[in-house]
Amino acid sequence: MITYPVNANGDSNAGILFMTASTASTARPAPGVVRAWWRRVAERLRPAPIETVEVFQQFVQERASLIAQKCAIDYCRGKTGLASYALFTEQPFLKALDVCRWEAFVSVLGDLLIVAEGCLRPHVRPEARPRLGEAFIDLYSAVLMPLPAPLHRPQGWDDAIASFNLRMRSVVAGEPQQALDVADHSAKRLFDTLPIHSSMRELDEEVVYGAVRFRMVAVSQEMQRRVVAAELAKALAGS
Repeated sequence: MITYPVNANGDSNAGILFMTASTASTARPAPGVVRAWWRRVAERLRPAPIETVEVFQQFVQERASLIAQKCAIDYCRGKTGLASYALFTEQPFLKALDVCRWEAFVSVLGDLLIVAEGCLRPHVRPEARPRLGEAFIDLYSAVLMPLPAPLHRPQGWDDAIASFNLRMRSVVAGEPQQALDVADHSAKRLFDTLPIHSSMRELDEEVVYGAVRFRMVAVSQEMQRRVVAAELAKALAGS
């Protein structure tokens, strides 16, 4: 699972071009810094299209990690308020948070692939749809298998892969799924594993579910904008 920096932008040079009036007349950023800054701006405004399996795999892995981490950490910080600064130094809490993040990641990853199957299904012939589903099952395994098994999962990822295999086969046989159709699956897994006692979060279920839904829809919309559907469907299903 990819760990995102605390800074939402993840950019250590974010403020390098911001100067005070007293220094602006004498200090000028190096041309290379300016080019790098504009390149980052352009990448954010016009992200590259997704048309290969490799790029798509990286995309869903990063977005699944982001959703899992942001939803878990934001809820815990919001719930505990000022006490979160102390709480996030406690090893028992951090270990429980790791369990939540990993389990949510596994669920979100599968749900994003199910959404992707629905996006690509119109671009393959009916007889090729089972191959498209198989390709997403293989992709799910390809993301998880290289990852080290967390401490709470000494058995590794076999059960998650087997469960997703069954889900995807069921999805292929039914109607295409959209983000709101599957988001509650991930939200439930995240909510059930949050490192906050159940008695303190029982009234927050809709808050957590809403946060996951919001981010799942946002990633789904980004997916639809960036994915070159015909090319990716052909690469996955050979059709």
